[in-house]
Amino acid sequence: MVTSSPCEYLVTHGNSGGFGRFAAHSSLACTRGEQVVVRSTRGLELGVVLCAATARHVLLLGDTAVGELLRRATPDDAARAARLGTLGQSLFDDGRRLAAELGLALEVVDVEVLLEGRRAIVQHLSLDDCDPLPFVEALSRRHDLDILLENLASPPAAEEEAQGGCDKPDCGRNGASGCSTCGSGGGCSSCGSGKVDMAAYFAHLRSKMDATQRTSLV
Repeated sequence: MVTSSPCEYLVTHGNSGGFGRFAAHSSLACTRGEQVVVRSTRGLELGVVLCAATARHVLLLGDTAVGELLRRATPDDAARAARLGTLGQSLFDDGRRLAAELGLALEVVDVEVLLEGRRAIVQHLSLDDCDPLPFVEALSRRHDLDILLENLASPPAAEEEAQGGCDKPDCGRNGASGCSTCGSGGGCSSCGSGKVDMAAYFAHLRSKMDATQRTSLV
């Protein structure tokens, strides 16, 4: 019989709305809608509690990684996330300029800087024959960040097979530039996040771009 810890929660996290199971300390009881700090295999992130994880959730999600639910988010966490959001906008603008300068068939559609401030997730659309390594290395040097690419045009299975996994130790890493080519196609089982409905994601992305005055691609 499959059971889950009473201290496991389903938490949504990341710009793409991924979700997964996160284990909390036994003394931490969370309720739906609470903002929390979690550690996924991507890194330290803000998330929102959906509900307590049940045995049925364990069955449905299979052997996805279980992250850590570290604590409830504080005002300092929220302020830091806001500052990193500004950095993310700078990375977005710079990334689009850089891709054009390098003549790459790659379009940056969203950027997220994780809460520890050392890694950025760059969601993009690119052709299969596009080599993103020069783009990643240049962007990493300019902003002193590890850059992780997520290609929204590639199915998760194809990406993981081609790249040798997703965000695991030695997963496509290229020195200080971080994981240069690993993508999750809008949701990643290795990162504890569910596959995202792409139509809903792009509708969400369109509204975010309008709100932040980014150029809408869809």
